[in-house]
Formats: sequence, structure tokens, C-alpha cells
Amino acid sequence: MVSIILVTYNSEHYIKECIDSVFNQSYKNIEVIVIDNNSTDNTKTILKNYAKIKVIENKNNTGFAEANNQGYKISNGEYILTLNHDVILEKTYIKKIINILKTKKLIASAQGALYRNTSKTKVDSCGIYLNIGGSAKDIKKFPKKNKEILACCAAATIYKKQVIDKVGFFDPTFISYYEDIDLGIRINIAGYKNYCIPSAKAVHYRGSTQNINNLTLSLKNKYKVLRKYKKRKIIIAKVYDILKFPIYMYLNREFAKKYVKYLKNL
Repeated sequence: MVSIILVTYNSEHYIKECIDSVFNQSYKNIEVIVIDNNSTDNTKTILKNYAKIKVIENKNNTGFAEANNQGYKISNGEYILTLNHDVILEKTYIKKIINILKTKKLIASAQGALYRNTSKTKVDSCGIYLNIGGSAKDIKKFPKKNKEILACCAAATIYKKQVIDKVGFFDPTFISYYEDIDLGIRINIAGYKNYCIPSAKAVHYRGSTQNINNLTLSLKNKYKVLRKYKKRKIIIAKVYDILKFPIYMYLNREFAKKYVKYLKNL
């Protein structure tokens, strides 16, 4: 069985299409667990139209990592699919990934090729890597065959539960951002692999992340990952981020002020 954990927060624009794509999968042995982080729009009303899903309604927004952990604790499947509310899966997405996970013992997590549009002309993510400045970046190049990657993007990744039971699931202190690359690195350290299966396809209608709170949290979590696994990269990362300061000034002046203060305190 595949346990699908879907975290929602004011997700009314995409949630119906997302859930419909889940129940339209060719792989039918699934359960759907929705953790709603106190939505104030019509999300909860839409969810009530689906009798086959289990919904947990949080009284506040616990963040992406902790909400997924809630779903994980009550899941029954051998496999866990973390799914963003704005991801639409192609019919064979789950089946193609499960076929790989069942036959390859060392592969602990796998994702498909995520696109930004339905015409599949713009790649959103084929996995995650750390660039020279220590920042987590999505792989934008479509691989011609199954490929090992540093970490999978948690927007649509299937994990083997037996491996997660060993290494732990998402670190709740990350709240959101970098929690998936942190998990991917822990999977590697434990001797397992993360893969992209490009024949499995989905669309990810990713929203804007230029909100000051999102930018700040992403920056903090970046250095949290570096302190845990890549301490030698911290100096290079600081130089990299200082050089990016003009870009941040252009994007968000208020964030730029916090950004300088945060780097001084590292």
C-alpha cells in the first residue's frame, strides 16, 4: 500500500484537481491522509466531498515538515508519498515509481519529473542538489534515464517506510524548506539512494516564494543543513550570499536588512 500524505493550507485553487489525479492513478492500493494546517478559505469544504480520505484539521499552521510527520504516524502503507496540494499526477506516476522501489533494494526514495506546465516544456524539478554556495536548487535538466540524485523534492516523492523508520522522517525544526534535502542526505548517510524516474511525470503549479518570511526561513534552513553536514562550505556560502545581496535588495528590501543581520550572527 502507498500512503499519500497531502498537506493543505488555503489550497482551494488546486486541491480538487490534485486529489482527483490521485484517485485516477492506475495504482489503486492507496490511502489518502490530508493534514490541513488551519485553512481559512474553502479548502475544508472541498475536502468534505471526498469520503475516502482521512482528514486531520490542525488548529494552527504547524508547517510542512510537522504536518507530514502527523500523517506519517497514522499511515499504514509500505510506501509514503508526500504530495503538495498544487501537484497534478499523471495516471501512471505512482505505478512507475513503485515498480523501481520494489526491485531496487538500495533506492529508498524516488520522484518523477515535475513540470511547471501541462505542455511539459518547462521542468520544475528532477531532484535537488546543493550548488557551490550551499543553496538547495532544483535540477532543471531532464535526465534521459533513471538517475541517482542527492535528494528528492518532497512535492511528489515516494519513500520506503522501512527506511524512514530507520533514519527518521522530516525534521520538524525546519518547518518548511530544506526539510527534504536534509532527509535525502540522511538517507545517503544510512547507505541508501535517492532517484529520479523521468518516465513518471507530474505538473507542479509552484507558487511564489518571495514572501519575506519564506525567504528568511529558507536562508536559516540552508545554514542549518550546512552546519549539520557541510561545515567546510559555510565560509564559501557566506561569500556566495554576500555577492547575492544586490539581488535580494532588488527582490525585497526588508528581507535584505534581516539577511545582513543574520549573516553577521552566523
